[in-house]
Amino acid sequence: MTLLANRRSAILLFSLPNCLDSHRTRIVIKEKEISAEVHEVDTNKIPDEIKVISPYDQYPSLVDRELILQNSRVIIEYLDERFPHPPLLPVDPISRAKFRLALNEIEQHWYVKYKELYIGEVLDMKFVDEIKNYLLEIAPMIKNSFFMSDDFGLVDCSLAPLLWRLKSLDFDLASNNKIISEYSERIFDREAFQESLTETEKELF
Repeated sequence: MTLLANRRSAILLFSLPNCLDSHRTRIVIKEKEISAEVHEVDTNKIPDEIKVISPYDQYPSLVDRELILQNSRVIIEYLDERFPHPPLLPVDPISRAKFRLALNEIEQHWYVKYKELYIGEVLDMKFVDEIKNYLLEIAPMIKNSFFMSDDFGLVDCSLAPLLWRLKSLDFDLASNNKIISEYSERIFDREAFQESLTETEKELF
């Protein structure tokens, strides 16, 4: 357990190189400028010490001192509370609840559907039609800057990996909705987003 023994004072993130959940977690870390060691996991060759952390091969996995977390939603909300500046969830309970509903929709529906329907480097047209309608529905919520806010938040962190992959597949966001296209470019231009990309994600284009 050399890695854990030597790095117990640092936050460790074990992340997959091309994974929606891992990507949004890396975005949160970069947005908050958290001092964390991000380790890319090769699922074909997982060291024993990482298997101890994540015995069921659930990634991303985060280690903060004695705390070990799996599940990207748990991780990103933990990081938002552990490192409160800048906040990525609204302060008032009503807006927080709306954010959490949106997060649930993204991770439980769109992430799952993408994983199911992205087959052989081709995205099923059924998914494309559905995501077009979804993006049209949420466009009024992001017409100013970001999702329901002028400030970048956890919903934006969660939409970003999906939008990046759609763009890499020549999914023309501009023809779908100008608001969504401009929103995507605002996200992609952020320094934290660019720093969050793995070499695998950069090579999608």
